Amino acid sequence: MREMLDAVIRQDLGLEVVGDCTTLEEGRRVCLREKPDLAIIDWMLPDGRGFDIVREAGAKLARTRWICISSNEQEHLVREAVELGIHGFVLKKSKLEVFREAIRRVLAGHSYYCAESARLLVEAMRSEAALGSNLTAREREVLRGIARGDNPKVIAEHLGVSAKTVQNHLTNLKDKLGIQEPAGLVRYAIKHGYVEPP
Repeated sequence: MREMLDAVIRQDLGLEVVGDCTTLEEGRRVCLREKPDLAIIDWMLPDGRGFDIVREAGAKLARTRWICISSNEQEHLVREAVELGIHGFVLKKSKLEVFREAIRRVLAGHSYYCAESARLLVEAMRSEAALGSNLTAREREVLRGIARGDNPKVIAEHLGVSAKTVQNHLTNLKDKLGIQEPAGLVRYAIKHGYVEPP
């Protein structure tokens, strides 16, 4: 895969390759040193996930554009790529022309998600929407309160119920959405319009 991408970049597109890395640590080091216009990362590396390079070094590489490649066809990966601000996502089984187009478009300042990864993203969004639609009206109120930064006692006073009742709703919320951390609930609430972002 690396040799194929190297040939596409050098021969087909006439671009320079400033680094060819096989591990997460090496990739992070080379990206920070070279500050490339484009970094193509594999989702899974021997010592970790390629996403971690973006998470740890992305803020220091404001001009770098990112493309993720993966053989793993899971909805949550594509959704995570979008949330991380990765500009392109291409599955390894894609045709050569798809890789060329992804590199061209991302370098030109656009986003590019191959057809299959775009489908996975839509499925992920549908799954999230379906989860949200299963919430009761009271669970939605509790979610809004958590997103505003209220603790269960404050939410209970606002709703005129006991703190234990609010805690029960909160437990149900976490189970239904598959989100256990308060910060994750806040992100979900903002993303889905339960509250305005701060």
